[in-house]
Amino acid sequence: MPYTTVNFSDVEDFEALPEGEYGVEIDKVEVRMNKAGDGKYLNWEFVVIDGDYENRRLWLITSLKPNALFRLKAVFEQLDVLEGDEMELEYDDDQEPSQSAGPRLIYPDVEGMEASVIVKNELYDGKERNKVDTVFTGRKSRKRSKQEQSRTSRVRSRSRSEEVDDEDDDIEEEEEAPRRSRNSSRNGESRDTRDRPRQRSERRRLR
Repeated sequence: MPYTTVNFSDVEDFEALPEGEYGVEIDKVEVRMNKAGDGKYLNWEFVVIDGDYENRRLWLITSLKPNALFRLKAVFEQLDVLEGDEMELEYDDDQEPSQSAGPRLIYPDVEGMEASVIVKNELYDGKERNKVDTVFTGRKSRKRSKQEQSRTSRVRSRSRSEEVDDEDDDIEEEEEAPRRSRNSSRNGESRDTRDRPRQRSERRRLR
């Protein structure tokens, strides 16, 4: 009879994350069936993207039952994907929703979005586990990669260069304006000076 030996000595037993705020990315959202089999819900899976608990996962359930839609509405509002009082949710038809898995949500397209979550802890079967209490888009700035920092630096440098060019153009325009004004003034004086002898001569003839 074939058999396989498994070694659990290196399996890490993750403890619940401390309560608090975490920057996350929405990894996937599945449409699943509830335990009673009388309704569906969205199973949200988040990945922590910074800090000491980077790559740890968190979950949230939002029921699709009419009397519990307030939770889903609040999440959609925070993610800025709420379209009004009525929305059509679209998901893959590759599998039927079950209690343990389900098709991925296609619309609204929220996978890959970054957000913040407030995590609280609760006891379940005698163990402390995490519960995502709130989702919102206002997020603490995460540590950026050197590539992102370099790209930002180039953009800022280009912007400063354009601002300097604009300032130089403004200065040249301001310097040019007084010169034009002085030249116009001198030209006007010259014409007046040339016209004065002619005017005096005409007045003598009239006398």
